[in-house]
Amino acid sequence: MKVFIKSVLFIIVALIITSLSLIYLALQSNQATVQVNQINAASAKHSQQLVQRIISTLKQKNTVTSISINQHEVNGLTALLHRAFPIVNAEVRLSKYGAAAEASVELPLPSFIKYLNVNAYISPSTEGLVIDEVSIGGLNVSGELFISLLRIASDHFVKEQLADKALAMITAVDINEERLIAHLSLDNELLAMKKDDASLLMSIRDDLALFGNVETISFYYQSLSEFAVKQDKNSSIALYIRHLFDLANARSSISNKYLAVKENQAAITALIIYFGADRFELLVGNVIIREQEQLVVRNRLRRHTTLQNRADLQKHFIYSMALQLFSTHGASDAIGEFKEFLDTNSGGSGFSFADLQADRAGTRLAMIVTKSEQQAKRAQTILALVTDEQLLPSIEGLQEGLNEDSFEKKFKDVKSKDYQQTLKDIDNRLKSLPVYQLGWE
Repeated sequence: MKVFIKSVLFIIVALIITSLSLIYLALQSNQATVQVNQINAASAKHSQQLVQRIISTLKQKNTVTSISINQHEVNGLTALLHRAFPIVNAEVRLSKYGAAAEASVELPLPSFIKYLNVNAYISPSTEGLVIDEVSIGGLNVSGELFISLLRIASDHFVKEQLADKALAMITAVDINEERLIAHLSLDNELLAMKKDDASLLMSIRDDLALFGNVETISFYYQSLSEFAVKQDKNSSIALYIRHLFDLANARSSISNKYLAVKENQAAITALIIYFGADRFELLVGNVIIREQEQLVVRNRLRRHTTLQNRADLQKHFIYSMALQLFSTHGASDAIGEFKEFLDTNSGGSGFSFADLQADRAGTRLAMIVTKSEQQAKRAQTILALVTDEQLLPSIEGLQEGLNEDSFEKKFKDVKSKDYQQTLKDIDNRLKSLPVYQLGWE
């Protein structure tokens, strides 16, 4: 018996030592990749073009096709990634020999294991996807082993054979200094979601309830719908926020089972679905009331409800709340900037710091009302009485309609002193309002 116990202890100690050794080898004290590409009008446009082209290609009925990605588009994606997640520095370089991808992730760890540095190399190939040696810190693994590990992880955590089928669609890869071309043999059965697959995803969604209890969200949506029918179409979004948070405050005061954070999350989710887009409902469950009269009223209010007397600012505010609720703070801010940079291109409305202020307001409000129980209750009290002016600061003095040339002439890029000072000014405006002060406490 003693021998058995000693053997088990030895195995446990060996596993612990091995695990710690692997962590030490994988994590490093230095940042290997420095972010070069930054988000701007050109990178936003390139990223948008790439996404549109990929979607268009996957929608084609042809089974044999290809997707081309040039260096500018790759740079745009790495710029957006870094802006959304500043802890990630990434770069991909194309050459006639292949595509070199590298990334450094800054971790909240001691300085001697602060960075996760990853490098991989994709080689040109006439037979599928070929990844050469992959390095993770001081660890080196073959591309074949790396792909095998990805297959195992996909089979275990996502769906069996999904990775195998996806990799099998890549028949060849051409790479040169200007672009990477992936030749594909599309598996239309894999790309098209079957009814059973959709039902399974919906079932998983409902079981996990990642974005709140569907019954609670439905309760707030029903209340909002009944309230909205009685309102003028040009009312401020603040009117509807007052209604929802007055209700949330009352429910949280009735019983401890109605946690303020959960009530607030359900309230803003109902608000997002009502004033945002029907597709947000897919993330939470069936809550939309589809009676014709209700749909007519809702669609009219979506177009005419305002913030600071502007319908466009209301939309920026609502969609940024959604991005914060369904993603992260950094991603929401970055996507808001991304949209503004798209607008600086020909045909766009121009970069607007007023829009950006509405984006940041929506992001921070969604974060504040769901951060902690104490903060959620304080936010309820404020929002139950909030006015339009207390929901979004004055936009006076914020520049709008900047095209690409005028933006670069004035601000150069997002890291410039003038641009950062304008963001600081916007945040100071937000800090002047009671509800946003909660986010800086």
